[in-house]
Amino acid sequence: MSVSGIGAPYTPPVSGASSAASSPSTQIGKTSAQDEFLGYMQKTPAERMREAVLGEMGLTEEALKNMDAEERAKMEEKILATIRAKIEESAEKKTGMLLDMSV
Repeated sequence: MSVSGIGAPYTPPVSGASSAASSPSTQIGKTSAQDEFLGYMQKTPAERMREAVLGEMGLTEEALKNMDAEERAKMEEKILATIRAKIEESAEKKTGMLLDMSV
């Protein structure tokens, strides 16, 4: 990295195939923290909430897929009820939404 004077044009680093091939995530076969973050941010709020509820229950999507239809239906109902309760709780906790600015 070099330091340039004030007013000097900024030239961003060039990323090409060589940097992708040398990244730790491709060398090891695991995702980097950046990849995980970007994957998380690409999810919808509903997907994030479902993932959080599954984590609280100690489940994964794969575990749900491996359940029989009846057991999975019961778990899906529990997940939906938990998500609804969290949404309602969140809506009730909204404080400071109304503010009287009159003096």
